[in-house]
Amino acid sequence: MDAFPVIEINAAKRALRLRGALSGSLVTGTDKVRSGYGNGDCLYFDFRHRVFAVADGSERFPWASRDILRRLSDALQQDGVPKTASDWRELINRRVYARQKYQHKTTFSCAAVSGDGDDIALTVAHGGDSVALLMDSVGGSVVFQTARNMDFAGRSPEIVDVVEYRIRDRNLRLVLYSDGFDDLLRFCVRTSILSSLGDAFAVLPVDRIGERIHRVLEENAGMIEHDDIAFMALDPFCLAGIGEKRVLIGGTQPHEEKRFRSVRENGAADRWIPQAAWTTAADTFLKSGITVSH
Repeated sequence: MDAFPVIEINAAKRALRLRGALSGSLVTGTDKVRSGYGNGDCLYFDFRHRVFAVADGSERFPWASRDILRRLSDALQQDGVPKTASDWRELINRRVYARQKYQHKTTFSCAAVSGDGDDIALTVAHGGDSVALLMDSVGGSVVFQTARNMDFAGRSPEIVDVVEYRIRDRNLRLVLYSDGFDDLLRFCVRTSILSSLGDAFAVLPVDRIGERIHRVLEENAGMIEHDDIAFMALDPFCLAGIGEKRVLIGGTQPHEEKRFRSVRENGAADRWIPQAAWTTAADTFLKSGITVSH
């Protein structure tokens, strides 16, 4: 029996969820599918360290996003979680940004959760045009949102936007997403599916939003043009003691995308796999561009 809460992965949907706490999903852009490109977006879930990130690599080097998030993961495994925003900036610039090749341009939006009970701290590090925001899940207002900047990994020698927030309002939810999600959100507003992102939290628990993204895309196939979408939403008050796993989804090359689509078209099971079965599902995950480690 697994002692931790049950995290589930759906390989066919490239989605992850934990009841009452978080969800995330990855979708390849419509033109990327037509043209046979890779998926340059990547999601990172580090449950041991409570660190979560989104990266969005270029069309030419889609794996750049996976590379930078894997480097972040390695740095946390070796050095542990930095204590302050200043320490985070130093670790990212020394261990993560400094080793990103110039041609491997990618965004980098990372959020670290610390503390427990009603005293939670969020450290947000941000470079590029992906987004990290903090939202009131009841009222729908955005409490904080990163600004788009030119500090892309690979192009900028360092990340500058690293800040810490202390939060006590248990209605707050953290959202990270790549710019492809903006395409979907605009469609939802234009067609009255939602009036704003806040509407999603008003009608759905945080662990169901990732699934809802896929449902909207499936129900409106052919009507939405969108870039790669990487999205995660989480309740920062419900992430302590979840487990030791680290999960990377995306940052795939063209041949990996071709394999993924082939597996899906040949009837890959659209089912949720609990973490107790992840070891036996490793090959299934690999074919979907998903890797799991301790």
